[in-house]
Order: sequence, then C-alpha cells, then structure tokens
Amino acid sequence: MLATVKNYDLICYQLRNNLYSQLENPLKKDIDKLSKDITNILNSNKKIQSQSVDILAQLFNLRVKAIKWLSQEHNFNYLEMLSEVSNQIEEIGENKKMEILKENILFALRCNRRVIESLFSAGEQSENLNIDFTQLPDINYQQFLASLAFAIPDDETAQKIADWTNASLHIEFVMLAADIIRDERIKVSDKSINELSFLVADAAQEYSALATEFGILKNKANQQSFSNQPFDKSFVNEQKTLADIGIEDFASNFTN
Repeated sequence: MLATVKNYDLICYQLRNNLYSQLENPLKKDIDKLSKDITNILNSNKKIQSQSVDILAQLFNLRVKAIKWLSQEHNFNYLEMLSEVSNQIEEIGENKKMEILKENILFALRCNRRVIESLFSAGEQSENLNIDFTQLPDINYQQFLASLAFAIPDDETAQKIADWTNASLHIEFVMLAADIIRDERIKVSDKSINELSFLVADAAQEYSALATEFGILKNKANQQSFSNQPFDKSFVNEQKTLADIGIEDFASNFTN
C-alpha cells in the first residue's frame, strides 16, 4: 500500500520558496506562522531537537492543506521540484559556517529522491495509482497517529510508519530552518547549526532504513530500475560512511 502513494515530502519548503506569491490567504498565513515559529526556535537558547518535535504536527497539517491545494491548482512535477530544491540548498553553502549543514541536507535529499523514484516506478506498474488528492480528508497529525493505531493491529508496524513520517517532517523542518537562516540573516550559533546538521542526517538515515524495511527501497542486490542513476553510488558510500564512523565523525569530514 505504501508504494502506491505519491511522496509529498518537502512540499511546505516548496510553497515557501517558489509558490508563495500564488498562495491563497489561509495557506499564506499558515506558512507565515510556521516560519515565525521556526525563527523563534532558532532564536531561543533551548535545544533545537526537543523543540522541533513540537512543530511536527504543525508541519504535517500544513502538508495536507498544501497537497490539496497543489492538486487543484497545479500540474506539480515532484522530481523537477527536487532538482530546484537541490540548487537552492547549494546556495546555503556559500556561507562556510553552513557547509556541513548543506552537505547533510543534500544527503537527505538524495535519500528522498531514491524513495520517490521507487514510488513512481511502482506507480507505473500499478492500476490503483490514480488518487484524487482533492478529496483528501482534512486529517490532522493527531488524527493520523490515531488512525494508524486503529487501522494497524501490529503496534510495532504502526510505530514504524509514524517514525517514517516524523523522519520526513524533521528533514523538512531542518530545510526550512536553514532557508530562514539564509533569507533572514539570523545569527545562529555554531552549536545550533551543528544540531540542525546532526538532526537532518539522523532523520535521513531513519527515513531510508524504514523505506527499505517497508519494501519501498530494495536492497542493493535487488535494485534494477535505477542502478544507473548518478546519485546511487554516492548514496551507498554515504550510508556506509555513516554506519562505519557515526554521524558526528561524518559531519567532521566536511570541516577538513
């Protein structure tokens, strides 16, 4: 079932960056509030990761609204959007202080791209892909978690789906935070930037690992459809590096 549903991760980032001028007022207000709340987190002296958990519900709820809006108004090409986003993230690295963060976000985007490629490939072979997202119910984050508990009797599986969703939300949270730092020239400590960097790398690992466990991604030995994609080799190398030396040492590689 998971493999037949399109992936709409990072959609709020896209709304803030490239579609903001086209948004209707309710969505604009939601985007503005999200940006303000993330800015407050960045300006606080508290740990970012603990605060980011509190904003996941807000990000999820906005995603649902954004999906419905895009389904009604736009012929949205997700893969083209990913290329645009990657170019925008590259600009973050112009500030040397943000270099590690940029590289870890790009790593997360490569993880995300592999999932999307796999979903789209499965969709081409599925007769049930045509989903009318305009009819998507106005479900909020808490209702989503409750529905998992109700619909999936296996608690472990339900928790893994929730964790997978949260990992994608954390990736987008960090992307939005990095974008706000760049756009609004907020002075953020090295410690906070490192927190964001470790958070997105950790989320990307979990996102990819769970996608593999769900069968969305295949083990390297079984991959055929996208084995020639240019990002696959770097992705595999990064996964091996992360596993061998840990996130902290991986991040330190970019400072040498």
